[in-house]
Amino acid sequence: MLKKIFFITITALVGFLIFMLLVLPATPGKGEAVFSGNSFAVKNIRVFDGQIMHENYSLIIKGGVITQMGEQVKIPKGLQTYDGAKKTLLPGLIDAHTHTYGTALKDSLRFGVTTNFDMFTSAQTLKDMKAKRSGTLETAEADLWSAGIMATAPGGHGTQYGFAIETLTHPDEANAWVTRRLAEGSDYIKLVYMPGRSNLNSLDLQTASALIKAGHEQGVLVLAHISTLAAAQDMLDAGVDGLVHIFTDKPASKEFIAQATANNVFIIPTLAVMASVAGENPGADLLANELVSPYLTPSQKQGLATDFGAAWPGFDLDIALENTRKLHAAGVVVLAGSDAPNPGTTHGASLHQDMALLVRAGLTPLEALSAATHAPALAFGLKDRGRIDVGLRADFVIIDNNPDEGISRSFAIDSIFKNGYLVKRERQDASNTDASPIIANAILGHFNTDLNPPEDLAAQGFAWSTTDDRIANGKSEAEISHINLGADKTGGALRVNAQVKPGFFFPWAGVYFGHPAQKAHNIEAYKTLSFQVRGTPGVYTAMIFTSGSAGAPPSQNFEVTPDWQTITLEMKNFKGLNPKLFTGLAITAGPGQGIFDYEIDTVTLGK
Repeated sequence: MLKKIFFITITALVGFLIFMLLVLPATPGKGEAVFSGNSFAVKNIRVFDGQIMHENYSLIIKGGVITQMGEQVKIPKGLQTYDGAKKTLLPGLIDAHTHTYGTALKDSLRFGVTTNFDMFTSAQTLKDMKAKRSGTLETAEADLWSAGIMATAPGGHGTQYGFAIETLTHPDEANAWVTRRLAEGSDYIKLVYMPGRSNLNSLDLQTASALIKAGHEQGVLVLAHISTLAAAQDMLDAGVDGLVHIFTDKPASKEFIAQATANNVFIIPTLAVMASVAGENPGADLLANELVSPYLTPSQKQGLATDFGAAWPGFDLDIALENTRKLHAAGVVVLAGSDAPNPGTTHGASLHQDMALLVRAGLTPLEALSAATHAPALAFGLKDRGRIDVGLRADFVIIDNNPDEGISRSFAIDSIFKNGYLVKRERQDASNTDASPIIANAILGHFNTDLNPPEDLAAQGFAWSTTDDRIANGKSEAEISHINLGADKTGGALRVNAQVKPGFFFPWAGVYFGHPAQKAHNIEAYKTLSFQVRGTPGVYTAMIFTSGSAGAPPSQNFEVTPDWQTITLEMKNFKGLNPKLFTGLAITAGPGQGIFDYEIDTVTLGK
C-alpha cells in the first residue's frame, strides 16, 4: 500500500498530479450579491471581442447565451444589470496546452480560464467531458478538449507516468491506433517525435507520418510534440497541423518560417514552462503576486515553488522567445499554452504568465489576449467560444482595468462568468490545515530492534517500506532489511539495496516512510530533517510529501560516503513545503543508475 501511495506522489516529479484538494472557506465575490441565474445585462463596459477592443458596449445574456451587444443596446427594465464602468470584458480564456488531473479544471476556472486543451491524460478523464461542455448548466469547472493518451514509442515520452499507454512501433499500426483513441473520446491526436534523445525513445519518422495521415483521414487535427528544429522540419514536411512547444536548440531558419506560414501550421510555444526549464523561476513571481496568491490552493503553491532543479541543456529561453517572435511576425498563428502542471507552473494562473511571455516575445497585449481566446478557438474549430458575439456562450472575464495597456493587468480579475453564471471565486488562503494532528514523535526511525517506527508513530499509521519505479512500469528494484549494528556501533540500522536501472524517465529505488491513507500531519514545529547514512558513494535524494501535492515534491540532494555521517537538511530548503500537510518522506538512490547499498540510522525531525 505504501508503494502505491509513494507512486501517486512520485509521478508529480514529471509534471503530473493525481490528488484530492482541500475545499477552503469561501469569500463572496464582488458580484455575488447581484447575480442569480444566467440571464442578465452588462452596461458601460469596454469589450475585447477576441480581436478588437470596443468602448462603452452593453450586452444582454439570456440562458447563458449572448443575445445582443453593441453601443445602442436597450436593456429591458427589471433585468439584473452589471455596471462595467472602467472595466474590460474579455472572452473566457483558453489554455491551449495543459494536462488534466484532479482539480485542474476548477483551478483553471478560478483564474478565468474557461476552456482547456489537454495534451495528454488518461482515457478515464475523458468520460462525460463532451456532455458537460456542450450545455450551459452552472459549473465550477472549465470545459475540456483532449488528445487523451499520446502517440509514442515503447520507452518514449508518455510511458513514464505509471499507467498503461498503447505505444506504436510500425506505420501499419497508425490507422487502428487513431480509431481507438477517437472511440475513447479523444478530440485530436498528439504524437511525440523526439529523435536522437539519449534518455527517451521516439516514434520513427515513417510511423509519425502515418499517424498524421491517419488522423487527417479520420477528420481530426494532429499535433506533434517536438524539441528541435530538425524534428519540427520533419513534421512540417509530413503535414502536421500544429507544433507543441517551440524548439530551442537553434534559431528558426527562413526556409522553415516560410514553410510554416505556407502550411498554415499553428504553434503552441509554452513559454511559461520554457521559462521554468530555463531557470527563470516564474512560479516565484506568481507566489509573490498579491492578485494571484490568495486564490492558489496549497497544492498549487507547492507546484509553483518547485523547479526543474537546474537549467536543462538545449532549452534556451532567449532562442525560444526569438523563434516565437519570428514565426509570429511572419504570420504563423501562435497560441497561448502553459503546459501546467509542470514544475513552476499551475493551472489557470500560468496562462496569464504565458501571455506576458508572448508579449515579451514581440506580440502586443491585444495579440496575446487573442492568442488565449479567439486564436485557439479558431485553430481547434470551436465555434461557440473564444469571442464575444451574439449567439455565443457567455463565457467571459471582467477585468478591473485595461489589460491592453499592460498584459499583467489581466490578473486583476473582478468577475468570471461561465455559461452565463457568475463563478464563485473563492479565496484559498484561509487555511483549514490547523486541524492536522501533530506528528507524534520527532524520531521517525531508530531501528534498534526492527524496521518499525516508534510505537506512537505506528499508532498514527506510519510505517517504513521499500519504494522503486517498478510500480510505474520501471525496472529498478529496492529491498530493505534490518541490521544489528547501527551508526553508534550498537542497536541497529535500516539497510537498503537499490538497483537503479534504465527504463523509466526518472528511475528511483529506496526507502519510504509514510502514512498509507496520506492523512496529513503537522510538522511545522520542526526546522530540520537529519539522519545518519553510509554506503555506495554518490548523490541521493530526500523528498517530503504532503497531502494534495502537485508538481515535483519538495526535495534536496545529498552525498553519501562509505563512512557514517550525519546529514542535516533545513526544512526551509524543501521548496514549496507546507509542513502542516506532511504525509511522508523518501530517501532514494537515482536517477543515477547502478547498484547502491546504503544504511540509514536515526531519522529525526529537529527544532
